[in-house]
This record gives sequence, C-alpha cells and structure tokens, in this order.
Amino acid sequence: MNIKVGTRGSTLARVQSQWLIDVLAKAHPQIKFEMVIIKTKGDLVQDKPLDKIGDKGLFTKELEDALLSGVIHMAIHSMKDMPSQLPEGLMLTLPTVREDPRDVLLTPHKIDSLAALPQGAVVATGSKRRISQLKKLRPDVEIVGIRGNIDTRIRKMQEQKLDGIILAAAGLKRIGRFVDDAYETVALPEKTFIPAPAQGILAVEIRADNELVKDLMKAISDPDTIVQMNGERSFLKTLNGSCHIPVGAYVEMKNESIKIYGLYGLEDMSRVVTRSIEGPPEEAEALGKELGLECYKAVHTKPGKVYLAGGGCGDPGLLTVKAMGVLKRADVIVYDALVNESFLNEAKEGAEIVYVGKRAGNHAMPQEDINALLIEKGLEGKTVLRLKGGDPYVFGRGGEEGEDLYDADVPFEVIPGITSVIGGLAYAGIPITHRDCVSSFHVITGHLKSNAYDGSSDLDWPVLGKLKGTIVFLMGVKNLKKICAELVKNGMDAQMPVAVVHRASTPYQRVVVGNLETIYEIATDAKITAPSLIVVGEVVNKREKLRFFDEKPLFGKTIIVTRSREQSSQMSEKIVELGGNPIEYPTIKIVPINEAACDEKVKELDKYTHIVFTSINGVEIFFDSLKRSGKDARAFGKLHITAIGEGTKNSLLSRGLTADFVPDKYVGEELVNGLAPLLTKDSRVLIPRSKNARIYVVQELSKICPVDEIQSYETIREDHVTVDPLEMLKNKEIDYITFTSSTTVEFFVEKIGAQHLAAINAAKCVSIGPQTSKKCLELGIGVDIEAEQYTIQGMLDAILKDTEK
Repeated sequence: MNIKVGTRGSTLARVQSQWLIDVLAKAHPQIKFEMVIIKTKGDLVQDKPLDKIGDKGLFTKELEDALLSGVIHMAIHSMKDMPSQLPEGLMLTLPTVREDPRDVLLTPHKIDSLAALPQGAVVATGSKRRISQLKKLRPDVEIVGIRGNIDTRIRKMQEQKLDGIILAAAGLKRIGRFVDDAYETVALPEKTFIPAPAQGILAVEIRADNELVKDLMKAISDPDTIVQMNGERSFLKTLNGSCHIPVGAYVEMKNESIKIYGLYGLEDMSRVVTRSIEGPPEEAEALGKELGLECYKAVHTKPGKVYLAGGGCGDPGLLTVKAMGVLKRADVIVYDALVNESFLNEAKEGAEIVYVGKRAGNHAMPQEDINALLIEKGLEGKTVLRLKGGDPYVFGRGGEEGEDLYDADVPFEVIPGITSVIGGLAYAGIPITHRDCVSSFHVITGHLKSNAYDGSSDLDWPVLGKLKGTIVFLMGVKNLKKICAELVKNGMDAQMPVAVVHRASTPYQRVVVGNLETIYEIATDAKITAPSLIVVGEVVNKREKLRFFDEKPLFGKTIIVTRSREQSSQMSEKIVELGGNPIEYPTIKIVPINEAACDEKVKELDKYTHIVFTSINGVEIFFDSLKRSGKDARAFGKLHITAIGEGTKNSLLSRGLTADFVPDKYVGEELVNGLAPLLTKDSRVLIPRSKNARIYVVQELSKICPVDEIQSYETIREDHVTVDPLEMLKNKEIDYITFTSSTTVEFFVEKIGAQHLAAINAAKCVSIGPQTSKKCLELGIGVDIEAEQYTIQGMLDAILKDTEK
C-alpha cells in the first residue's frame, strides 16, 4: 500500500519528514511511504514579518487543503506551527518522541549565556514570544526582524554582523547545525525562556476518518510527548494563540506530576505575563486550559498598585498622612513585625491583612515569598500596602521588592517613613546631630555575619573608629560587646558616650546610657534585647535636657479601648498624646435601623416642641435622615434641643445647632430632673435613640406630655477585630480597660469569654458612669475607677489621677 506524505520544501521540513518516514517504514515494512512537496504561503512570502502577512496557518493551509482533497494521506509539520484550531474534518495523530524543545541563541561571540552578550547587542528574531522575553531579560538589546530558513538566517547573521539570532534547538539538531565552528550555540532554559507550545514535536495531521494512519502512528508514539502535546496545545487553544500574539508553553515532566509554564501577552506586547501550574500527567489538558484562563485573566485585568511604605518607628502618630490614606483604602495590607499593629484598626472592612513578621533570624515568611505575594496581589488588580518598620529603603529590602515588582510589570510607589535613626533617637531625647558636638552622622547595620569581627567584615573598622560624627547601629544589640570593642581597638576613646534605645518611640521604650567600656554590662543588667538602637557619640549627653517622651504621664501604660471603631480614635489619640499605649478592641458597632420611620418623623418636626439627643450616634443618624429628606438644620425651627453629654452637644454645634439644655451629669435621671420643669401637658417630645437604651427617660417624660421615640439605631456586637488582647491580659500586660457603656461591657465579656474573668480583673476597670459600673458588677468585673464626669475626658482624668497614687 502506498501512503503519500505531504511536507513543505525547506531543508528542515524535508529532513524531519524523511526522519519520520524512516521510523514509520521500519515499524511498518509492508507500507510504502512517498514524500510529496507542497509550498505554503509562509514559504512563498519572505519579505514580511509573519504577523504582517495576515493569515493563520501560514505554513499549514495548503497542506491541509491537500489532505481534505485526498492528494496526500498525511501531512508533517513542526507542531509549533500548527494553529490552535484545525479545519473541520482534520485531526492530529499521537506524536512520536520529542526533540529538544528549547530556544537557542546563535552568536559570533565566545559566550555561554544570554547575560554575557555585549551591552546594546543587536539580536534578530521575528517572534513576538521571543521578543517579549528577550526585552525582559536584556532590555538593553536592540531587536531586529528576520525571515528565512535556518541556513538563510545564519547567513544573514554573518553578513549583517549581528550579535545573535534566536532559533529553535530542534530544527538545528535535525539538520546537523546545532554545533558549528562559525558561531556559539547558547541554550535558553525552557523554564525561564519559554518555547513555543509543542516546539520540538512533529505534528502528523490527517483526515479524521483515516483509521489506517492513526494505527500506524500509534505504534511509534511516545507517552511523555503525548502528555506534553496535550498540555501545551490545550494552553494554546484556550488562548486562541497565533503568531500575532506572544504565547509560549512548556510541560516539565516530573516523577509523578507535571508542571506547565505558560506565557501570554497582548499583541503590542505592552503586557506579557508568565504563570505556572502543577498537577497529575493525566490532567495535562485540563491543566493547560486552567493555566491559559489564568494568564488571560492576568493580562486583561488591569494591574493594581503596590505601595512600599514606611510605618515609622513605633508611635502611630509618626505614620505619614500619605501612608494613612493608602492604609484606609488598601485591599491588601502586608506588614512586618516592627509595625505598630494599631494601624490595622484603620484598615477598611474586608481588607486582607497578611503578617510576614520579619525579624533578624526569624522570618514568618521568606523574602522571596513576600516578593511573590506582592506581585500576585498586584496582578490581581488590588491596591496593596506593604507596610515596613521605619523607612522601606533603610536596611528594609524595599529596593529588592521594588525591583521584583518592576520585573513583573506591577506598578508601585514608595512612601518614605520616619526611620528610627532619626525618630527613635529623638524620642529617646538624643539629637542625631548638634552644633555643640557633631555635624555628621553615620548609619551602620549591626546585623553582621557570624565572622564579621575576624577581619573579614565588610565594615571598615579603622575608619569607623576615627569618625567624629554620631554613629548609629541598627539591628546590632546582640553584637553590642563586639561593636564597642572594635571601636576602641580602632582608636575611639573608651569614654565615648553610648546609649541603647529599646523599642524606640513606643510605650515600651527603655533607654540605657554608658560609654564604650561600660554599656555592655549596663544593657545586660537591664535585660535590653532586640529591637534596639545603639548610638555612639557626644550627642548622647544631650538626653537629660531633651528627653520628653518617657516623661509623659501615661508613659508605659497600656489601655484597652472598647468603643466602636468609628469613635475609638478620639480616645486613642488622647491616650497617645499622654504617652500611653491604646489597644483598640472595638466591641460594639452602630447600625442604623427604621430609616423609613425616621424619615417620617423628620417630615413632622414642626409638630414637636422638644427634641432630645442622647448620643453622638443619634445626632449623626438623624442628620442622615434629614439629608435623605432634602432638609437641613433649618428644619428644627423653634424646637427646644436637649443634648446628653459634651460629645453630643459638640456634634450638634458642628452642624450649626446649639443645645438649649445639657444636664450636668450625663445620665437619664439628671436629664429628667432638668427637662421636666420645662415641659407642660401641651409639649410634645421626640427622642431619637438607640434600640438598646434605657426606657427610663421615655417613661418619666410621658407622665408629663406626649413623647414619641424613634429607635433609629441599634448597638450590636463588633466581630471584626485586628487584635486579641486575651494573651496580654493573661500576661498582666494591660494596665486599664475602659468601658464607655453597658453594651461595651457585655460584648467585651462575650468576646473574651466569661471563663477569663480572672484575667480581665487583673487589669484595672475604668467605667464612664454608674450604669456602666452596674453592668460590670453584674458580669463579675470589679470597678476600680469610675469617672467623676461621665465623658471620655472624665475617664482619662480619672486614669491620670490613679497613676499619681
């Protein structure tokens, strides 16, 4: 029987077709195979780039026409030239063993890697896949187009004095030109320079009804190559790949699994991504499709932006305004161990928060994984805040993260932070420079290699020992003894003042002072550990006059704030100003309810003579209703306005309303006693209030005149938290717990757990007033302090008074 085998007329096409015919003939000696040469459009048009000719199947269409018409029985192609979609009625048979899938650089230079090409080298290729990868690996290289068969391209490289051309290794090996005295052959690893899908595999295309050829090919097929073809072709088909777009794929065969590497980009190459996926060999086709869909999504999803921001050196007030703005809107927050965790309270609800905990010798996540995470989230189109202690570029490896983001085409921006070199020393009362003694400073990493003091250190100790300016060592407390010894050994006065600052600018800050001879013993006795700064220089002597932070009245005190997230910041800011450490643990959340009913009351305001606001929340939610109804403060007309509490009064003032009556004490009894004499039977009172509030005021005033209440909001438990204070309570690290309402007490106990009352009572309980104190006692919490004035300031005044005892 005679089988006609169609192929193109190039040297490579004829050689690889003859190779396959020989393999088939050996396996099937009863069959006669005849080669038929057919010219394709890709062979005939040599003066234009492939993507400019305009058709798919540039090297296959004429062969496929011959198959469909019966002129040939099988057509042999390079699988990489096959379109992702075949004409109806045609199919690919099982492939035989794969040749080398890699791309190679042919170059006249005696080099062994792409990186070794001369700066500004001129390299020829017409493939968008190759161009995109070459630009990424060597952005300095000039790329020019090239067409023609292998011999023609090699000749053009020599005639045009090009620095290189990129070709497929398989073709070179098949025609015997992989190694040649005229050039060096530099292999480009298939996992980092991804080849065309199925490159190195021979494609045998037949009519779908040709059972004979199917059986002939089955006898010489290769199982691994079948898996690779299925995975790579599935990737190509999913993306509808062609020479018009950069697309590449490679299936790596492992022991019991495969890993598919994929490359895909836009036609103009403005965005190209690489991804990988791993799974079992039998799922190669499904994995290829999944990877293709992932690449498509990555390319067609607009990248987000990563902000590499400095979190300052401890005090939350040292976070920059710009960083705080990003923090509040970020989709993802990736933060380090030295970042003040109170920042996380400002994260929007639903933000993904990832702790990567970088400390010397103890990383919760390796740096390369952090970089990969930032890239992944950025490519998902998210706004990412990478929050680092101090400044991202001061021994913070922010530069490495930025470079990796650049390489992955993820937009990024740097937000500088206040480094502990400046801010930490200032909070310790030590100026980094001072006209009386020094006019320069030097910042050194103290996190040195284990052999850093045996003469092989990168630090120039002879120079450091003679410096006249301030020297600050970061991350060096474990090497304190060696640092001092080296400085003295290299000429520095042993009496030079030295300070070690532990956890600078935080409520846990501790400062010890000595000189190069004594500081090690002083720091050891004080049990000073990392993170600490070491500062060497005359400026240390300025501390006694310039210290301010550790003399604030609440310095070293840690206080839990249980108010709602929206209201906690006011109290926290005051605690910080006094030197304390607020732990925001919101237990309540304010939720508007009965909005339609509230809107109705707004429309009927002229029917009332008095309105009573019992909280800031009541004011805010009522004014939201006013806005929905198209009204403003003028709607209150001649209404008599009562406000409970300084905060409620100020909230009204900010909206242009002055309260007519504010009781001296902010409880219901005082309100009734003060308001009752102002009411008659003809009065009519409206009270917008919390669903959770006491009914006392409504009941008592109703004895005098009609009273309408509208439950405009309710207080529910807040379950979105960023800290868990239980461990701190158990370790007796909390000094005070503040409760501003009965519900904050109730939900605090619920969240912490009633079984932990002993831990709760280890801290001092601060109540805003009698009703809150009553709830504390009901639930088993001892009340240590009750504010004299039932306000936030009253609570803080009570705490200050307690610290003076």
